Amino acid sequence: MNRATRKIIQYEWKVFIRNRFQLLMLGVLFLFGLYAIYHGQAEIIDQRDTINAVMKLEQSEFDAYKSSFTEELKTLEQEQTHDVASRPAYAWYRHGYHAVLPPHDFAALAIGQRDLYRYYYRLTAMSLYYQLFENELANPGNLLTGNFDLAFVLVYLFPLLIIAFGYGLYASDKEHGILALLKVQATSVHKVLLIRMLCYFTLVVGLGLLLSIIGLYTSGNPLQSQNWLPALVWLVCVIVYCAFWFGLLFAIVSFRKSSSFNAIAAVGCWLLFLIIVPAVLNVIVTTRYPLNSVALADLTRRTGLENEDDKEEALAVINEFLEHKPELAKSDSALEENLLPKAYAAFTSLKDIHHRQEVDAYYEGVIRRQQWAANYLWLSPAAYMQEVLVKVVDTDLGQFLHFQDQLVSFHQQISDFYFSRLFQNRPISREDYEQLPVFSMVQNGNKWFPIFKGIFTIACAAILVFSIGFVKFKKEECL
Repeated sequence: MNRATRKIIQYEWKVFIRNRFQLLMLGVLFLFGLYAIYHGQAEIIDQRDTINAVMKLEQSEFDAYKSSFTEELKTLEQEQTHDVASRPAYAWYRHGYHAVLPPHDFAALAIGQRDLYRYYYRLTAMSLYYQLFENELANPGNLLTGNFDLAFVLVYLFPLLIIAFGYGLYASDKEHGILALLKVQATSVHKVLLIRMLCYFTLVVGLGLLLSIIGLYTSGNPLQSQNWLPALVWLVCVIVYCAFWFGLLFAIVSFRKSSSFNAIAAVGCWLLFLIIVPAVLNVIVTTRYPLNSVALADLTRRTGLENEDDKEEALAVINEFLEHKPELAKSDSALEENLLPKAYAAFTSLKDIHHRQEVDAYYEGVIRRQQWAANYLWLSPAAYMQEVLVKVVDTDLGQFLHFQDQLVSFHQQISDFYFSRLFQNRPISREDYEQLPVFSMVQNGNKWFPIFKGIFTIACAAILVFSIGFVKFKKEECL
């Protein structure tokens, strides 16, 4: 570092620390970042507490079922518990298994879709779609506005800080008569501007990295094998995103307009990338790929046999179901005993079979929406970075769609376990409780490619806008 560069850095530092308004903005944003980390962690802690509570309920429920095989049945309640534990006619719709999507260690930094989509389900052998589309009660205002997390601070508020620090770097010198003195110096004007902008880049990126490191270490252990890559990628995202906004500001300043023009143009870009483009894309994708959830409304209604006393109706339902499950029809006892429970089990399964095409079409529409929007995210580096951050911590829409895909196979395991015993008139033994279905979430193997693609795209955008500003400054100096 030569003497001129050191002098410029020292001068800019003195100007910065004497500007109380800039110090105030930096301090306020730091406090906002700390609160965002706290708020995100409070949300995730609440979700973890909920998960622990439902898993304890499931454990206590099945412990009671197991105990009923060994304890003396003295009371009516104990006899009822044993009936539910041992008789498939009751167990198929009473035994509930929880499928859980646990939060990533760093999910508190970018809550994403975790406050909108369900992260656990209690499944029985009843209709999967009925259980899948049941909604929890939630505050619609919170769902509309979202949660205040660190990703929001980085994506929405940091660009405003960058604009506040850099919009007058060239114009203010020109307006105060300092530019003429800079032009007679040995160091070129654009180099002076670059050094000054690099000083503010270091400050802003340093703040972003500091908040991120605090958030990473208070949310989990970044040094663990499963966490070091997400932590590293998060920090790279902070640097690349800030570089884009500084590059964009440098390009705006290169037009050598007034400070008011620079401020208006920069804020206009902020509105364009964070408000207008995402809103327009949302309108287009909603119009192009409309989703009709009314078609799924019938799935959330409880339905049953028209006449429970009609044996012919029950047999017709069971026979239709056995056409889809021929392995259950091999038993001679499939149409004997417990006819009504079998009919209801068959009825709920047929409900899923009859509506499978509608549900598949609905989710195909959701996926088409997601894919179309992903193809045009490059129009808004801010929205693109938001999507990258939620992918890093597994709170994106794709993760929840993948979770729901896993529920289909898990529900099939539950149904097979109980229906094989129900239709073959076999009781559930104590030994069967050692072979209960267990949900296992298979990780999505295609996670990192779109993340690295997004970072690369935003980095290219940063290089592009910076190059435009650099070339324009060089061209003006040559004139």
